[in-house]
Amino acid sequence: MSDAASQRQSKPKMLLLDLDPDVVEVVKARWGDVVIGKLGQPYKVEKTSGYIPVINHDFLSGHQECDVVIADFAMRKTSSGPSGEKHRPMDATDLWAKQDMGYIDNRGLTGLREKETFDRIIRLGGVVVVFADYAPPHDAMTTSIGFGKLMPGSPANLNVWNLASALEYLRIAGDSGSTMSVVDTSSLGKLLAKHLPESRFTCTLRMNYTNDVWTPLAVNKFRECVAALLKKNDRLVALVVPQLANKAAFLDELLTTVLPECLPDLFPGIATGAWTHRPEYELPRVAELRSERIRIEEEARAAIAALDGQIDAEKAENGWIHDLLTETGDELVNAVKRALTEIGFLKVVDVDEIRDQAKQSRREDLRIEDRHPVLVVDIKGIGGRPTDEDATQANKHALIHSRESKNPEVQGLSIINHERHIPPLERDNGMPFREELLTVADETSLGLMTSFDLYRILVNMRRWKWAAGDVTPLLYASKRVSVVPTRYEFIGTVAGVWPKANAFGVVIENGVVNVGDALAIEGPIYFEELPVQSIRVNDVAVQSATVADQAGFPLPESGAKIREGMRVFVIHRSEQAATKAS
Repeated sequence: MSDAASQRQSKPKMLLLDLDPDVVEVVKARWGDVVIGKLGQPYKVEKTSGYIPVINHDFLSGHQECDVVIADFAMRKTSSGPSGEKHRPMDATDLWAKQDMGYIDNRGLTGLREKETFDRIIRLGGVVVVFADYAPPHDAMTTSIGFGKLMPGSPANLNVWNLASALEYLRIAGDSGSTMSVVDTSSLGKLLAKHLPESRFTCTLRMNYTNDVWTPLAVNKFRECVAALLKKNDRLVALVVPQLANKAAFLDELLTTVLPECLPDLFPGIATGAWTHRPEYELPRVAELRSERIRIEEEARAAIAALDGQIDAEKAENGWIHDLLTETGDELVNAVKRALTEIGFLKVVDVDEIRDQAKQSRREDLRIEDRHPVLVVDIKGIGGRPTDEDATQANKHALIHSRESKNPEVQGLSIINHERHIPPLERDNGMPFREELLTVADETSLGLMTSFDLYRILVNMRRWKWAAGDVTPLLYASKRVSVVPTRYEFIGTVAGVWPKANAFGVVIENGVVNVGDALAIEGPIYFEELPVQSIRVNDVAVQSATVADQAGFPLPESGAKIREGMRVFVIHRSEQAATKAS
């Protein structure tokens, strides 16, 4: 960013309407939030007593939040005709104007469209500045064609001065000249006095009898008003000046000096002396601190960019894990294959790939041939709960493979991504397979698991460094495949949690827990492993707890949430596990 750009004021937001390019550039050089717009383009029509639709496709955009509106009402050269088509069908109500002047000044249509917006800008503390010019009013009405003729309509004020209600109530008379004098001694009057020489007025202003009280700023030689301001509740809301010779210089001083004095809330950067924070004026220590802040911000941005890069790399490397929970078809099969390989299976055969190459119809998706029995794996992603056919298809494919390979030791495994369109914890994970289906699976040595089960095994294996030998045997089970590694021994469920005492309790239902062992508490997704540093039974410190003991343990230091009913497992010390295994 250039020095000039960095010193541009961000407030207020301005709307410039029909200003000459050189004037626009002067404003944009000092102000950073500027919207450029066009009121319209007057165009020639055949001079008759008839009516014609008013066409104006110069729609404003981005102006609704502006605080300062500056418009030049100078009548431009008329174009040869309208740009674009009629806005509505002939039989629909539209704006029509009489052709008796030989041209249509369509700028008033913008006012009809946007008056409410500009009235709101004024109502909320904004200000409108106008370079005045005379614009003869059109005889206009809103009407339509009916039964082949123009229907009677409602009168409409088609005039550029209808841009805001405050301006609309002024009576504009056609007059012109160059002799003007200031009748106001305020800062606005003094500024105007500097710019009246060599300038011209092209209309005079008269105030209608309304609640608005306009204050004249300058008059012509006949004491007719040519410049005025309007205040509401002692606040400047509108300023009308003649066609000044140097509009750019006038606006530059108006916006940087006079209006900030009148409306300090609209010009916070100038009104509060923001220039004191420019480098040439800044306090030395403040400048040092700002430089340090810039350095820290740059380092933070660099660190964030590096983290974003790591996040993207992690997603690219491990994003497939989410496919276990969201996908179906080949994407799900590929994710399951990668998961099975990662948890420790060495011979995972992609049957789909083999049969596709042989141009054979697809059957089972994968086979696990690490040991006997061979597992024939059927994988499905479905929107609801699995049907009997979904779950038992692996049995059919296992039977076919057993016959083809002449190997009686073949077992089916169904992995189903059920209710895949909703988050996993909102699915029916407790009983995704019907009880009757579990009975059939038990009788036929069929393994059943959800892809969420496989996901849990995988992420916990990564987190707690489970050995492959503690995980791969799980998939050879019948009925519902467990997600609990073989080295975990169930001891009971959480009976109570006492945060103030930093403890939770378990009524031991099975086995023995010793100080020095570890516990694993099963959460909705992850297990939480924690060392057994102490045990209390009946509020007495003990070295071990056995069946029926009401044992208390310290809460995990990780802050993991422990709730009543969670399953708890013991992980015995390696030498005890080895003794037990032998």
